[in-house]
Amino acid sequence: MKTVVGVKTFAEAETMLRLGADELYGGLAAVPNHRLPAQSFQTLEELKAAVRLAKSGGKRFSFLLNQPCFGPKYGEVLDVVAALDQEGLGACIVRELPMFEKLTAMKLRAKLTVSSLALCFNLPAMRRFRQLGASRVVLPFQLTPEEAAPLLKNRLGLETEVFFHGDFCCVNVDPACRLWSLKRVIQTCRYTYSCRGGQWKMPEANAPEKMRSVYGFYHGGAGYLKMVRMENFKDEIEVFKFSRMLTELLKRGLGEQEFIRMGEKLYSTVSRHAWKKR
Repeated sequence: MKTVVGVKTFAEAETMLRLGADELYGGLAAVPNHRLPAQSFQTLEELKAAVRLAKSGGKRFSFLLNQPCFGPKYGEVLDVVAALDQEGLGACIVRELPMFEKLTAMKLRAKLTVSSLALCFNLPAMRRFRQLGASRVVLPFQLTPEEAAPLLKNRLGLETEVFFHGDFCCVNVDPACRLWSLKRVIQTCRYTYSCRGGQWKMPEANAPEKMRSVYGFYHGGAGYLKMVRMENFKDEIEVFKFSRMLTELLKRGLGEQEFIRMGEKLYSTVSRHAWKKR
């Protein structure tokens, strides 16, 4: 699987390409993209520079358009896409059907990718997105490798991209979840809360389950492994390196149980997860 990494500055793009990322993606603060503005590029000029940098190295940069646009906002967003397309943009990651139609009408050089927020859970949905011009689908967090098997092996010519569940696996349907932005704090869904009857915490897959997911998607035929954007770039680098180590283990042809054992051992060394051991 090739790695797809989110970045929010030109410096981050340089770093991730130097570390070996196969593709990059990012958003622009002025264009809603399902994350806080601080997790996107702040200026169009810096984003253009990152797109050019990726293209110069033969790598793809994808632009996030995974929030709804309405009325006059459409024109502003499409102008941004046109400007990026001139710089060599690789793809647009899109959620809404009207946006697919408008981008297709523009005859862009950039390809179209279905956002995970479009919730493409089955082959009929995949077929419709293919008709709208998509060439790749980012599968929703909630699909297991077994559930995703028909989509991974689709005969529609669509590439498939999955999130790196080895680090984090969201149990919510992301577009309907607002826990990530309560009080403008990231991932409040992972906190422990006191309530009547004791304490409550949302369940999350454990390390062996996460490793089993990575193993299943790899052997199921997923072509691309996507890292979520993180506010702390040091964490993102660490998680990226972790993903590369797991990918190397998969290439060695390990059996599932051996991969899970070694992957869980590696997982426990990632400082981002250290709080779970306390």
